[in-house]
Amino acid sequence: MEKNDRPKICLSMTGKTIEEDLRVLEQYRSVVDCVELRADCLDPGERFFIRDFPEKAGLPCILTIRRLKDGGKFEGGEGTRLVLIARALSFPKPDARANYAYVDLEDDFRAPVVEESCRTFGTRIIRSHHCLGGMPDSLDAAYEELTSEEDEIPRLTVNPQNSADFIRFLEWCLQKPRCDQILIASGDYGIASRILSWRLGSLWTYASPLRGGMDAAAPGHIDPFDLVNIYNFDLVDNDTMIYTLMGQNSIAKSLSPYLHNSAFRKMGKNALLIPTPVDNCEDGLKMLEILGGTGAAITVPFKQDILPYLSFHSTDVQLIGACNTLVLRESGWAGYNTDADGFERSLLEFLGKQDISGCKATIIGAGGAAKSVALSLFRMGARGLVLNRTYSIGRDLARKYNFLYGHLDDRAIDLLLEYSDLIVQATSVGMENEGDPISFYEFKGSEAVFDLVYYPIKTLFLKRAEAAGCRIMNGFKMLCYQAAGQYKLWMGEPPPAIYSQLEQPEQI
Repeated sequence: MEKNDRPKICLSMTGKTIEEDLRVLEQYRSVVDCVELRADCLDPGERFFIRDFPEKAGLPCILTIRRLKDGGKFEGGEGTRLVLIARALSFPKPDARANYAYVDLEDDFRAPVVEESCRTFGTRIIRSHHCLGGMPDSLDAAYEELTSEEDEIPRLTVNPQNSADFIRFLEWCLQKPRCDQILIASGDYGIASRILSWRLGSLWTYASPLRGGMDAAAPGHIDPFDLVNIYNFDLVDNDTMIYTLMGQNSIAKSLSPYLHNSAFRKMGKNALLIPTPVDNCEDGLKMLEILGGTGAAITVPFKQDILPYLSFHSTDVQLIGACNTLVLRESGWAGYNTDADGFERSLLEFLGKQDISGCKATIIGAGGAAKSVALSLFRMGARGLVLNRTYSIGRDLARKYNFLYGHLDDRAIDLLLEYSDLIVQATSVGMENEGDPISFYEFKGSEAVFDLVYYPIKTLFLKRAEAAGCRIMNGFKMLCYQAAGQYKLWMGEPPPAIYSQLEQPEQI
């Protein structure tokens, strides 16, 4: 792609001082194309010095003084705001780079003198409308309100309240002809509109320097380094193969995009995995269809819900009763499960063994993740014990593989002591750094302890086991190896070694 026809990143600065904004900008200069000065976030006294910001920034600059009602922090009256904008745009310098390239004015803010000055001296007006409360009844009507002047750039921001809202916005964006415009869906549901802004016809995507310590300028902003290093933002074009991560809103914190997109980049694949928070499987599949996706990674709570939509169920899907991978075939969506293989590979690596037959292992939990663990341990010849809060569910899973079962409380201590060569924590307990599912059990120090949770890196459960002298492992390597299995299914080739080489980031 030509430089002028590629995805661009606009860095939104929300510091309290000009000095802070400029200092943080230096950290991001190499990965951004332009800068938005959110002057509404500045201390009031700092706003008198915004005129010189473009020259000091050294990049094309957007001036924005966002009102409270539009999601900003400016509390003054419109007269005061007008004066601030007029001062910032006054006395244009011969070198256009020392002036604001753009100014953001809302659709109900009309200032003829300022607007005429912008047109005279080359500052383009971004005419914006912010639907903070949800979606407009008519996207076309809302957009048309922003296009009365041909030389202005319409910017429409919506706030989807559910995945159906975002699908409506996505379909609308993709049918619009390309022009100078900015189309944004904010919040968790809208994350794909920020990653795929170029595909959706936007001039740029707005991003916040979150890793630089600043607050997000708007809900759903992503750090520029994450856009580039996790989502391969600068490589997206019309031919990019899209894969989605289908789950609920929490998937924005998943490491799956980091794993897969690192592998795609390493192998020169024009492919991208993006998180698509949805409320149900129908919306997830609809989004795949709209984006031309050829595969998906499925996570909770849809691993079982997706089964009726599959034209093919792999052996592991049938045995586990859950699917974590979709591949588009001629007959429809084929479903696979790579969790059991991912667990097996990571476990053997953790234990430093190739044979664990006879190992006495306890599985904590009986949900989807536990089912994959149980199948894997059964295949490797381990002897199992399933402990679950809902006794009947744990019993049903255990009987499938002739394992023992029991209550997840102190009634199971004797059984747990016997089946303690390996203890696998396969519930969601610990994700919020709270809770220990076997707090009633005192570790001896000889146990190998595996927690499928990978954030926090060490749960309270793992910390307690480590303090007792146990070997411990979290779920990051399992995530890596199940992702490697997904790559093989999607690409039809062996997965690259990068899946086993990536280090776990300290934070998501």
